[in-house]
Amino acid sequence: MKGYVKIMALLTLGTAVMAEARITPRSAGIGVRGTYRNSNRSNSVISYAQHHGEAKMETGEGGGWIYFFSRLNDQWNMEFSLGGVGRAETREHHYYGEDVEVDAVASALIGLRHDLFSIRNPSAMQPYLAFGGGPYWINEILVEDRAFGLDEEVTVKSKPKPGAYAGAGLNFMLSNWFGINFDVKYHFVDLNVNHDYSGWEYGFGVLVAWGRWVPSRR
Repeated sequence: MKGYVKIMALLTLGTAVMAEARITPRSAGIGVRGTYRNSNRSNSVISYAQHHGEAKMETGEGGGWIYFFSRLNDQWNMEFSLGGVGRAETREHHYYGEDVEVDAVASALIGLRHDLFSIRNPSAMQPYLAFGGGPYWINEILVEDRAFGLDEEVTVKSKPKPGAYAGAGLNFMLSNWFGINFDVKYHFVDLNVNHDYSGWEYGFGVLVAWGRWVPSRR
């Protein structure tokens, strides 16, 4: 128990020291982020149910993003993100076959990020607010397998929808050029908070930054 307390104390102290470290402002960077989305369509991570000859398994909505950011001024950054999320549902009918339904939402989004801390006194912890928008491509794929694989039908539906997002995040810089990222966003698919694919998204990833930014004089 004492050893655990010591380790937690050292981690807390190390985090506090790094948060106070001074980081050179960078002008651009790139990052990758894994995400989990809790949309109106599904609120479970993994679920399994069996009832009256039918077994059903549903996976949660996971995905990822690659994003590029570039500083516009001392407080604002432009961000371009490419990625999406998907979920799968399998329904096994013991008497006549299996259905597999896959839903995927791909997005190409452009937005703005506002740094909450002054760039004149940059620390390792860099919280921000973010918002933006772009197209959301909704892809629905249904595979119906009947008669032990002898009869299979595949249906694919794809449609673009306009959308937007808003949220907040934190870059925790481990050095002047490398850091980890946490973020939370709400996606408004079809610009509608009640749309099936609208919902909260939680992300974690890493980033690499480059270039040197000189704060403007005031």
